[in-house]
Amino acid sequence: MMQVVNCLACSEPLAQGASFCGNCGAEAVLDAQNPELRVLTIQFIDLVGSTALASASALEVYDDTIAAFHTLVNEVVTTYRGTVLQRYGDGVLSCFGLGHDGEDSALSAIAAGLSIAKSAPVKLNGQNVRVGIDSGQVMCRVGQSGTLFPQLAGLHVNRAARLQEQAPTGGVVISGETRSFLSRLAELDITRREKIALKGIDAPVDVIGVAGFTFLEQSDTGRPLLERDRELSILTGRSAKTFALIGPAGIGKSAVLSELTRRIAPTPVLSLNARANLSQTALLPVVEAVRGELSLTDASSLPSLRAGLSGIGIALSDQDLNLMANVLGLHEATPVSLPPEQQKARRIDLMTDALRKIVSHKAATLAFDDFHWADEESAAVLRNLIEDPDFTNRLIITSRRSDQITALVSETAIHVVDLQPLSDKAAKDALAPYSDLTEVTRRTIISGAEGNPLFLLALAERARQLGKQAGDVPLPRSIEATFQAIINGLGPLKEVVQCLSVLGRVVDPDHARLLLPDRDSLDDELRVLTINGILHARRDGLTFDHALLRDAAYEMLPGKRRRALHLQFADQLRQHDPALVAKLPELLADHVLAAKAHDQIPSACIAAGIRMLMAANFDPAITYLESAQKDMENQVKGQTVTREEYLPVLSLLASAQVQRLGFSHPTVLDSYKKLESAVGYAKGTDRQRMITLYGLFAHRIISGDVTASRELVDQMKTLAANGSDELSVLWLVNKTAQRLYSGDFAAAAASSDALKRLYRVEDHGMLFVELGADPLASVLSADAHILVRKGDKTGAIAAIEAAKAHLNTIGATAQLPWIHIFGAQAFFEGGHMPLALREVQTGIDIADEQSAGFWSLIGRLWQSLLWIYDGNLDTAPEAFEGYISHASAIGAQLNLPFYNAVLARVRAARGDLDGAQALIRDAAALIEKRGEREWQSRFEAIRAEIVRAIAQGEAVGAFGSKNPKLT
Repeated sequence: MMQVVNCLACSEPLAQGASFCGNCGAEAVLDAQNPELRVLTIQFIDLVGSTALASASALEVYDDTIAAFHTLVNEVVTTYRGTVLQRYGDGVLSCFGLGHDGEDSALSAIAAGLSIAKSAPVKLNGQNVRVGIDSGQVMCRVGQSGTLFPQLAGLHVNRAARLQEQAPTGGVVISGETRSFLSRLAELDITRREKIALKGIDAPVDVIGVAGFTFLEQSDTGRPLLERDRELSILTGRSAKTFALIGPAGIGKSAVLSELTRRIAPTPVLSLNARANLSQTALLPVVEAVRGELSLTDASSLPSLRAGLSGIGIALSDQDLNLMANVLGLHEATPVSLPPEQQKARRIDLMTDALRKIVSHKAATLAFDDFHWADEESAAVLRNLIEDPDFTNRLIITSRRSDQITALVSETAIHVVDLQPLSDKAAKDALAPYSDLTEVTRRTIISGAEGNPLFLLALAERARQLGKQAGDVPLPRSIEATFQAIINGLGPLKEVVQCLSVLGRVVDPDHARLLLPDRDSLDDELRVLTINGILHARRDGLTFDHALLRDAAYEMLPGKRRRALHLQFADQLRQHDPALVAKLPELLADHVLAAKAHDQIPSACIAAGIRMLMAANFDPAITYLESAQKDMENQVKGQTVTREEYLPVLSLLASAQVQRLGFSHPTVLDSYKKLESAVGYAKGTDRQRMITLYGLFAHRIISGDVTASRELVDQMKTLAANGSDELSVLWLVNKTAQRLYSGDFAAAAASSDALKRLYRVEDHGMLFVELGADPLASVLSADAHILVRKGDKTGAIAAIEAAKAHLNTIGATAQLPWIHIFGAQAFFEGGHMPLALREVQTGIDIADEQSAGFWSLIGRLWQSLLWIYDGNLDTAPEAFEGYISHASAIGAQLNLPFYNAVLARVRAARGDLDGAQALIRDAAALIEKRGEREWQSRFEAIRAEIVRAIAQGEAVGAFGSKNPKLT
């Protein structure tokens, strides 16, 4: 007698030999005698009030509502990788976890139920649903294609249906068994919890109402850490306080940190991570940590920041508080009137102190993960902490091998811990949770992974994804290829993952919606990817499970599609979040560069370059500006660039390179040659051209070529004619300088007076940010040189004091070293040696405090010159000559004829008249060639003295206090 086999989907009898059910179309079961137990989560959804709806509505309306109900449930359940098992008219039975067991499927069921409950009233004309969810072992049978089918009977199916009856309208309830799966993944928003005796269920059931959930930040603590006891022993020992945990991608550096955090509990760990900082945004990892510890948001007020800092023992001036608010991204912050270099140095100090106080206050261990992606300033903060003898907290840095970590290790006291690959035994233990893998597949995975834990687990996940085909399909041969295979196995979510990869390694869900506006279920899809471990939830958004996973998804995109996505996001970001674009212009620049949007690249890179320059981040500034320059040049294929952005790009690039590399660097010289050529033909506004000419003039003057600078002043005059007061101010400051260095003091005084009549702090007080020097302070210091030559010592001192006061008022304190040193030169010329020596020492001290290497050098050069004039011929001349050589090497040759004359005078005093004569001859030739005559009278006096000495055949006397002018 033939056995009758029923369909597991609808329970109708199957025809003999049928592959599919004639009633519902479900696949037939291959072997009803070979059941398989699986841990599943069962979900029952009921359409509330369906009977009343049928009575009160036309048949067509009722049918449409039921159809919409089934469509909604099917779409959401499928999105969450669940399976709809059976429809009961106004009810739907689904299950989650057929592909894998456990906690992921339970959270998927809850997320799907909440999504359906939320969207039902909108999509079902005001109708609501109730959702019941239960988890446990369910009997499954295998279909002909290997697909599992749950038996539609049993305890958990019955409990899910009864739980649904306990849910409020529009609500979700779960069993205690379902909740037990979720402690690692999410925190539930529980609305009720009680034990209830359900109809047909023997024991009371723990009924839990759920209104939502919050993902918990994920770490590697859920995976067993194997073969790392030696490393953990070193990290927790007392032989050192600072460690560098170094190894290749995927070797388990972050996992070791997670295990360390568990082992040293309750000692807290403050974690910083540079993973997302591909744009090298200054201090981003440190800022994230400090904001989190002080509970700050963009909307936090300055008083709340002050209170938070006070709580960790930091009291700041108003200026420093505002600077810190800027760094932390508070909306209330206003720009700080400090030059870029000083802002950079100060914010590094402020953030170092904040991090030090937070860690000390909590007695915490400080961990910096992914140091190989750290920006320059975050690295400086870490270096400060490492070198601080009072910072005694444990500090652990993880990094791949890179130049940055190599330099840090070689220059500071860091104990290096190298992570080695896992042994085959440890790799075998790591695969223990993957019970479905065959022994052959395990050996293949262990051999292919070569001891890399990330590769090992990625291969295991791919094999599990393949299921029974794992033995037939070759496994990938690299981590990247494995991740790509996993992404390919995500079905419709593959496109979502690839699009998210365009946004970077950390994804703002709002940005995901900008990039994928047509995906109505995107929120559900992001939750699915989070539940299934592709993404992890963090305070700042969603992060890929590993950076290499994101990179693999990104590389899968065809180039054309990738560029289109970058351009789409750039356009959407500019339209929907202009405040973010203004705050982080480098974000927009990165996307338009990746999109190769040639029409947008120059302006975006200029904005990013200016922001980086304002922050004194010269390397990223140079990178953005060079990208814009090369893109414009490549577009014209060797022809003249006519775009109006070309001149500003070249000007800003030269400025950034000078500050980064010095005046004499070959790259800088090439940039100025290109800039000088472009200024003759490139388009640009009058202001842009004036700023460019200002920079070219400064370069020529500092190099000592006063004659050549004259033509630039003439071009500036043309631009200033009938222009704004600002253009005239820019012209007049350079005209004053050109006349002063030419030795035409009366004309210089006239230009200075003209500028002072035009200059207004409210209009021109921030020019120093773009120029590197304030025009009013510049001409006031020139006034000191002019007045002292008239014998007006009081007026000269007053001019220098006025310049200092003005710089402090507008916040241009980076110019103070120059004012002190330039003032010392004026007082020297007036014969006021004690005052000159005092001023130059003050200038040196301020330059050293500001880390202003250029002015520190020039200050010491002039200090040694003053010592020579004060009678020190023993050590001062050698120091003086060394400083001259150093300054010349970096292109700072202003005053070189006078310096050579002083050296000639020293040689003559030491009896080397031939050497003195040669130096004087060279100095005279330089004066004629370059037209630098500010020190002409000094030069002529020295030359006459040497000529007399040669005629008399004897050495000249020493400099010193016997000279009445210098007493």
